[in-house]
Amino acid sequence: MTTAPTLILRADGGPGIGGGHVMRCLALAQAWSETGGRAAFCAAVLAPSLQRRLVDEGFGCIAVETDPGGTGDAEATVAVAKSLGARVIVVDGYQFAPAFHQRLHDAGLKLAALDDNGELGTDVDDVVINQNRHASPALYPQHRDLTRLLLGTEYALLRREFRTWQGPPRVFPGAPRQVLVTLGAADPHNVTAAVIASLGPALAAATEIVVVVGGSNPHADAIAAHAARQSNCRTVPDPGVDMPRLMAASDLAVCAGGSTMWEMACMGVPFIPIVIADNQRQAAAAMAHDGYPAIAAADVARDLPAAVTALAADAGRREALSRRGRQLVDGRGAERVCAALRELAR
Repeated sequence: MTTAPTLILRADGGPGIGGGHVMRCLALAQAWSETGGRAAFCAAVLAPSLQRRLVDEGFGCIAVETDPGGTGDAEATVAVAKSLGARVIVVDGYQFAPAFHQRLHDAGLKLAALDDNGELGTDVDDVVINQNRHASPALYPQHRDLTRLLLGTEYALLRREFRTWQGPPRVFPGAPRQVLVTLGAADPHNVTAAVIASLGPALAAATEIVVVVGGSNPHADAIAAHAARQSNCRTVPDPGVDMPRLMAASDLAVCAGGSTMWEMACMGVPFIPIVIADNQRQAAAAMAHDGYPAIAAADVARDLPAAVTALAADAGRREALSRRGRQLVDGRGAERVCAALRELAR
């Protein structure tokens, strides 16, 4: 009897880190398991809300009790892979230096690295995955000839709830009925509050503003109080698998410039990306070339009202952005990445 191949996913998430690394690895784990594989997570830092999500999905998470990204982390990760009989490991996080990748490679593991801006600086990875619009081979001049580069939004990693969503066709009313605000699992600098304040004067009073508060957000109470001061604003705490429903009901969105952009695109939501971390800058700038008006977090008060007003008043432009998003992200990225990883597992 053939044993199902095991995939190890090494990623951290929580306040100060956000949940993006864990959530896109979850998308991979789901797709891997759907085709008969087994998946397990390793984490040195994991917020309780993320831990619950992994448990709810049926994936184990083994604690790495050492400094993230250090020598002890590498040794512990190798030990986990060996104990589970795994040949392939996915590494996702900026804390993993070249020496970390090298140690996993030296242990005989096949290594896939998730990257955003060419930060890896290593030539030992077997597969490099960059799901961003700006991804290109030029970001990886040091990669080996045998390294497989999976670049661009055709490899966007969407979780099952987005891949399988089925709803009525999207319509484009003259003025938005609902605007969605979602700035990630943590939003440590509380950019959400600035966005809420900026939306008030930019939208009609009849437009409902729905604010998602991530499970690791340290400002949840302050955001709820801020929203309560606006009669057309409400908060939704950590919606989990209900996020596609919120997106489907929204005519316009303001989101962080990370992986949420690919979820919005696949769902056909016209959106304005906010750069809340430096590693989002290139991805959001690339989307601006497709018509999505990227805004830096520091410029929200100055630039967001005009951007929202213009997009809210232009149903044709919203429809064009919806079509463009679906052209960029078809929801099959995790399937394509898993096919490449399965070749490594042979």
